[in-house]
Amino acid sequence: MKINHWGRARQFIKKHVEAERPLRIWKRTVIEANWANFPDVKNTFNSVDWFEGAIIFDIAGNNIRLVAVCRFDLGRLYIDKVMTHEEYDRGSWKKRYQKQKR
Repeated sequence: MKINHWGRARQFIKKHVEAERPLRIWKRTVIEANWANFPDVKNTFNSVDWFEGAIIFDIAGNNIRLVAVCRFDLGRLYIDKVMTHEEYDRGSWKKRYQKQKR
């Protein structure tokens, strides 16, 4: 898969230096993947979730949440948001996806 918007992860790493290693491991795994659908993603990352078209990755023992949209047909994963578990729990990131549903 090709990852788009990796700069969002880099910005997160600037604020949370401890996130660099787990995010780079995640990145390497995604680049090596050849997913056709969400079950393929689930086979690679068993703690991944689906929310209104977004894929939620739990990284670093659930300390980091990465929200992305995958275009399986194009072989591209678009990073939307990288956040701490606490930021994720606030739920403000969900608004973007809930609006698209209407």
